Amino acid sequence: MPSPDWFPEWFQQLGLMAWPLAACSILALALGLERTVFAIRARWQRERNYQHLADYLTSHRGQPKAVRDELSGVMLRELQGSYYSGIAGLRIIGTMSPMLGLLGTILGIIAAFQSISVQVGPVSPSVIADGLWEAMLTTAMGLLIALPSLLLAHLFKWFSERQLDDFCLRLNKLSLSFDLDEPLRESQVVTGSKRGKLAA
Repeated sequence: MPSPDWFPEWFQQLGLMAWPLAACSILALALGLERTVFAIRARWQRERNYQHLADYLTSHRGQPKAVRDELSGVMLRELQGSYYSGIAGLRIIGTMSPMLGLLGTILGIIAAFQSISVQVGPVSPSVIADGLWEAMLTTAMGLLIALPSLLLAHLFKWFSERQLDDFCLRLNKLSLSFDLDEPLRESQVVTGSKRGKLAA
């Protein structure tokens, strides 16, 4: 699909790969912005989110620890969907963009050789340069899209794992505290009853 004349020259030189690479860059930018906004909000609301989880777990403190642990796991898995959303898309773009760039490179080299094949006289360097320019440009654009996409996917994954692991650790500590507090309360009750008997 040819590009309109008012598009930049470098965009027109991308050839058939211009629009697929442009779509990848726009999608990567949109996903990156959305995940950035989510990460900032999640960072500011971390304590509120944890308190919501802790309150729900506390409301089931009478259940056995195995049940409470399973409940914590279910709650964290429900959170994973929002934390990991978009990361797979960034990885796909990071994988596809270099492949599109490589395809553009091959098409550019093919175009260069086609231009050479129709020449009957001496081959002008400009004839080869046009095809190689397209070939190198598509490779560069593919890498320029892929590298930030993969970096953002790694950063967002690291952020999500760190925050979810923090929630998991704190919920485990809270669940253990329920079991540790129970014998203490029972010993206090027994001690109080013994004191009552002695006083009698």
